[in-house]
Amino acid sequence: MRRCLVPIALALIVLSPSLRAWGGVGHHAVARIAQSRLTPATQQAVTSVLGTEDFVLSATWADEVRSARPESYNWHFVDIPYAETKYDAARDCPATERGDCVIAAIARFRQTLGNPSADAVARREALKFIIHFVGDLHQPLHSIDLKDRGGNDVKVQADAGRTTNLHSVWDGGAISRRGLDEDAYVRLLLDDLKAHPVTASDERVDVVRWVEDAHKIGVADVYNFPGFVPTGPPATPVTLDDAYYKRAQTAIDRQLQLAGARLAALLNETLSPAR
Repeated sequence: MRRCLVPIALALIVLSPSLRAWGGVGHHAVARIAQSRLTPATQQAVTSVLGTEDFVLSATWADEVRSARPESYNWHFVDIPYAETKYDAARDCPATERGDCVIAAIARFRQTLGNPSADAVARREALKFIIHFVGDLHQPLHSIDLKDRGGNDVKVQADAGRTTNLHSVWDGGAISRRGLDEDAYVRLLLDDLKAHPVTASDERVDVVRWVEDAHKIGVADVYNFPGFVPTGPPATPVTLDDAYYKRAQTAIDRQLQLAGARLAALLNETLSPAR
């Protein structure tokens, strides 16, 4: 499991983009979708909490400070075993020197953010962590454990003879294959949301269900590649065909849309004046 990494290796890997749930484009997309769905009261509260900091740019802050905050390492994911379907806090979210898991972290930071009497710096950091972590948990490889470090140990044969890994494919590799810049990609997601809106049920604030839904995508789509076996990474790099990338792009698009809508719902609920 990712928690078993030795400290030196951990320090090096934390700096690697391959451990991020989404690249900058993905996290910015989540934040931009969320920002478009905040109520005026919530937007005012967010502006007050963040001060001069930008909501969208704050979406990557938790990755930027990760190496300096070793206690936050496990907050970016939750290790629900591949063969399981439900979250078990005792099994999947134990307290360790590197933190517990994304579900527990979001619950704590919601308490801080929703408390107007809390320290201003603590509330600002809580908001930035939440913006990032809601995005993180929607990346399927941050909600499933197959003893392959979230897909980092699954080597993938990329274009031009390069070798990448499964986590990188789902971080941003599948997104980049579209050939769109960030603005164009976010417009695509927003336009598609108009045609395929998020339902009230899907938008309801239930972090455990969000994680369990992402886990299902991990089983159905992420690990649905040639030569897959549920006992560990293949010995040789996997070749992913166009059909796999198309499924991945469809799943990623919807996960980013859901993450944005749900982030907005969570913030609207947490920062509601009537709360």
